[in-house]
Amino acid sequence: MNDIMWFAIHSARRQGEITELMFSDNDSEHQTGVVRDLKHPTERDQVRPFKYTPEAWEIICRQDHNEDRIFPFEPRSIGSAFRQACRMLDIQDLHFHDLRHEATRRLFKAGYSIIEVQQFTLHDSWGTLSRYTHLRPELVTIRSNNPEGTNARRR
Repeated sequence: MNDIMWFAIHSARRQGEITELMFSDNDSEHQTGVVRDLKHPTERDQVRPFKYTPEAWEIICRQDHNEDRIFPFEPRSIGSAFRQACRMLDIQDLHFHDLRHEATRRLFKAGYSIIEVQQFTLHDSWGTLSRYTHLRPELVTIRSNNPEGTNARRR
């Protein structure tokens, strides 16, 4: 459960997606994988490639290769184990899907652009993705577009 939880935080994958990931769909050179039957409001049976973060890739690499599925569990079993762990640790109001929100927030905090984050999360639109960011104005870092530095005189 520990690897699955951290994988969710570093990959932004849903619990159903995690249990369907296959070693044979991974590209080790580019550290990418494939999500089969991606959740989508209008399209079914979508197969989409995605980018792993270095941390998620590291977790993938240490899994047993006894079968093609990377995490050979049922999605409901993951959800049940997660809820049980939260109860044991007296963590209130935390759901497995919240890890996807955390993953997305971390990607933006790491400096990835919207288009780059979409390569990890596979959100189709900024409208949908924006619900996952939970960024606040005080977290925005001001970047200078001035190559001469911030103290250069404006013309």
